[in-house]
Amino acid sequence: MTTQYEIVSFTDYQNFDSIKEMDETVRQFNARISRVHYETLNLLKQYSCKIIGVSHLKVKTIAQALNRSVRAIHRHLKYLKDNGFITVANTSRRKAGGKGANVYIINTVDQQKAVQKKKVSYRKVSYREQVKKTVKSQQAQAFAYIKVKKQTMYSLKLLNSIFSSTTRKYKRMRNKLRLERIENIKSATFDNHIVPKRVYQQFNPFFSDAQLTALYKTAMNSLNTFDLDADQQTEALVYALESLVKAMKRHHRGQGEPVYNIYAYLHRTMLHIGFNAEFYNDIYAYTDAAGFRKCIS
Repeated sequence: MTTQYEIVSFTDYQNFDSIKEMDETVRQFNARISRVHYETLNLLKQYSCKIIGVSHLKVKTIAQALNRSVRAIHRHLKYLKDNGFITVANTSRRKAGGKGANVYIINTVDQQKAVQKKKVSYRKVSYREQVKKTVKSQQAQAFAYIKVKKQTMYSLKLLNSIFSSTTRKYKRMRNKLRLERIENIKSATFDNHIVPKRVYQQFNPFFSDAQLTALYKTAMNSLNTFDLDADQQTEALVYALESLVKAMKRHHRGQGEPVYNIYAYLHRTMLHIGFNAEFYNDIYAYTDAAGFRKCIS
């Protein structure tokens, strides 16, 4: 005689929409449990393909499949249940009475975390409650989408406003830098004894990178006429640039004429200094003006 069982809708217990989703969840659980517990969980997964995530097995059947004792399987199932990896639902025989084979439901990651945190038992959700839950979830997603869209529109308007003011901000910044350079020139001071340093480090506060590059090329071209070694050239260049900045300093303090062409000024100064270095062997030596004009003419 065939034993009759109570009809149970196992689909009410289903937590996954696809086998791939169930496999991914079990793979995540695998990293958090021991090998023997994973073997039991993996067997439940293999028997949970018809109704995804739900299997209907006897403990004896599991024990035989894994070649382990019934007692060991009971321990494994209890561990998986207590830690929220699975939920166990009991079935009963309609005519003979007593318990039938249990239903094992593989939980989702969120369900497992909830069980682990709150220690609450599994409760089967009715179809009506599930529909309400789904509707609420969809409404929440819709409101979240609207919120993100509004934030995006606000961000675009803000970005457009920022771009529209970029030109004005750039002009103000450029004017501020120019005024800072003038103040640096006004307050420029130098040591009496020149210590050779990199030209960029010493004169960057007074000139832009492009100006320094052009001034350096002008100075080197001016010194081609004279027979100076590298150290003399560096010392002459520093001395000439100091003379240029001092002339600009006098102008900004209202004590001298403006330097209309810094490159022409530096060229003339370098010729003077080069003449001193070659003929007097001293770039700081006093130069007879008539002799200098005769030399460069």
